Amino acid sequence: MIWVLLIFTSLVLFVYFKVQQARARGMMEKRWYASKGSIAVGIFFISFAINAYSRFGTTVAAFVALFFFAFGLINVIFGIRFYKTYLPYARQEVEEMKKEEINKN
Repeated sequence: MIWVLLIFTSLVLFVYFKVQQARARGMMEKRWYASKGSIAVGIFFISFAINAYSRFGTTVAAFVALFFFAFGLINVIFGIRFYKTYLPYARQEVEEMKKEEINKN
């Protein structure tokens, strides 16, 4: 049951981050939200793989679960890497946008 809850939560977070990515104004902020979405998708695939294997337990389910687990792990690893890379630039970009808005008023 916990895996189903994790699957649902990660999908909701993925949709949330994609909406935030579409609403973001700066390029680095968009990439930052995309990296968070990648982490959410990775968690979805990992939890889906574990849930599928624990439910069915067949050889075919093991291969499918292994594929989904590897794909999810790659998404999580690269998502975290990109998250750490884009975070300082996204913060700087948001601060510059706030300064520009203050200067306009």
